[in-house]
Amino acid sequence: MLRFPRPPLRSALVTGVFGGSLMSAGMELIGTESPPVRFAGLQLTAVGASVARNAASGAPMLSDITLPIYPLYVRVRPGTSTPITARVSVMTATRLATLLTAGGHPTVDWRATVATGAPVLRSPRWRLPSESCPPPCEGSFAQHNAGVIVYSSSAGTDYDLRRTLAHESLHLAQQTRDALLDAIPASDAALGRLGTSGRFVSRFFVVDVLMPLRAVDEGEARIRGASRRNSWYETEARAFAPGGALR
Repeated sequence: MLRFPRPPLRSALVTGVFGGSLMSAGMELIGTESPPVRFAGLQLTAVGASVARNAASGAPMLSDITLPIYPLYVRVRPGTSTPITARVSVMTATRLATLLTAGGHPTVDWRATVATGAPVLRSPRWRLPSESCPPPCEGSFAQHNAGVIVYSSSAGTDYDLRRTLAHESLHLAQQTRDALLDAIPASDAALGRLGTSGRFVSRFFVVDVLMPLRAVDEGEARIRGASRRNSWYETEARAFAPGGALR
């Protein structure tokens, strides 16, 4: 593994702030609710998270960039012997396989999948069961979980599908931010400790289970006694896409 000298604190701070600005700009793009820029917004968010992660580790700003095309993480490392590699997100692959084989019979919305950069499924159910919208609420229009978006059959009738997908794509961007800053480095470190076999597995898979920002979101909401619809993640998503109050 390449090791880089630690940059001066001021330089690292400036680079980190720049990375944060890119993440914010990416989420702003998604929040415009325009399908043609949704994929670009996700990738810009990922570039920003990669820049911030590189700043924290002392690596050059663009030396290691991860771009999500779920269920894949595409890693770009210019100047190395393998400048472009791809690894499978274990969480996304598992979630997708579960949804497609669980008997709910969702179908893949290929147009939305390409525009989003992640699997987008259409459920035949009128509403989706949701902990943030318990009875007598009829359920949610759409949900994001582990890099997969599912929307209900009512999302294009009772509620604008474009707004629905923009809101859930912001949750996708939040997950991407957490994955690049924390889950991927944690997976690499954990698998590296397993020796040759672990390093071999890490060439093809990312065990992206450690999501501390998501854990903080859940914990903070519980401490406040707030519902999930008023959690930090939901509030942030609504701030970038005001029309996306979906539940």
